Amino acid sequence: MQTNHQEKPICIYSCGIEFSVTEKLLHLLENADYIYGSKKLFALLPKHHAEEIAISAKAQEQAKDILALAKDKKILVLCSGDSLYHGFGSTLINLCPKEKQENLFEIIPNITAFQALCTKCRLPWQEAELFTAHFQKELPVRKMANSKLAIIYGGSKYPAQVIAQEILEFSPQQENRQGIFAENLGIQDEKILETSLKEITALNACPTSILVLLPFENTEENSLVHQKENCLTLGLSEEIFSKENNLITAADCRAIILSRFCLEKDGIFWDLGAGSGSVGLEVAGLTNMQVFAVEKNENRIEHIKYNKQKLGISNYTAICGDILETIPTLPKANKIFIGGGGKDLPAILDRCKEYAQENARIIVSCVTLETYHALYQYNNLNRLDLLQINISSEQEIAKNYHHFKPNNTVYLFIFQK
Repeated sequence: MQTNHQEKPICIYSCGIEFSVTEKLLHLLENADYIYGSKKLFALLPKHHAEEIAISAKAQEQAKDILALAKDKKILVLCSGDSLYHGFGSTLINLCPKEKQENLFEIIPNITAFQALCTKCRLPWQEAELFTAHFQKELPVRKMANSKLAIIYGGSKYPAQVIAQEILEFSPQQENRQGIFAENLGIQDEKILETSLKEITALNACPTSILVLLPFENTEENSLVHQKENCLTLGLSEEIFSKENNLITAADCRAIILSRFCLEKDGIFWDLGAGSGSVGLEVAGLTNMQVFAVEKNENRIEHIKYNKQKLGISNYTAICGDILETIPTLPKANKIFIGGGGKDLPAILDRCKEYAQENARIIVSCVTLETYHALYQYNNLNRLDLLQINISSEQEIAKNYHHFKPNNTVYLFIFQK
């Protein structure tokens, strides 16, 4: 039988969006040695004897302090909304080994801000995609703009109007898409407004604002937006990408490469000798994999950064540097594409074998016979397959005739660690 008093060392109490002092909370206050929360929540508490500690930007360190105090003290953690949805409660839980959680934590749930907003707007949210900009360095604007219904928590760097600006920079044709702007839910200054994204960009919002993107029909061709909305197309048009001297993996070859990777939803992908970044960027757009692109040419890195911004990709990191020197610094990959490397290819494959995950799939493309022979003789990895790709496209001759113009032959070596 559960008692009203705090029995476990740490109680994570979710306050919802409309704070109220319940009988349960009064008993927790009476029993606690320390209370962690925001100054805003502290101001709403009745008189108590516990020491109040405001949660700051150093939440990770404070969470460690709480776990240390819990050895002989009782701690009450107050969270707005629901503590386990992008809240401080999640930070605490993730720092604690799973086998200790049952005896360490009591968790009191409550309604989240987005649930409250959907209720106020009579908006069914079972198909919504949820995002947060609380601590993000970059926004996944492609995924946000692609969503049929997106609910996005704002943050200090990205309040609601800035999120709307970022989405329109990526997808200008969505300026008339309807959205919901909300802030200060459940308190006196509550504001909820339904209008276009263009109008929302002109508003001033607090860091805890929320942006909802309502359903929108997007028909932009040759984009990752169109790709997700209408069909799964591998091999985006080369015209989409900024590139140096047409240095890009051709769309048809890219489609074959992507299909041969058997891509997973999550994981680590390396794009070595990235060029324009087309392979890695398309992987990042199709999946949630963290993509690391390595390119030694600074000018090409600028093209990659431009393409990344244009496509609204956030799960992608471009690194300017030598491939052999950079590989040891990267998280271990389970998928690797090598589109460059020249004479260093055997050494690069050795590094991949040393630093990649077990069973990692490695695909190497080449067009020169010298590189082909070097790869054909390489035997430090298990070669799963070898493809020769010959593609010819129809082309007009003298305005009255047509012929097939062959593209460069491309060889794909598919290895597995």
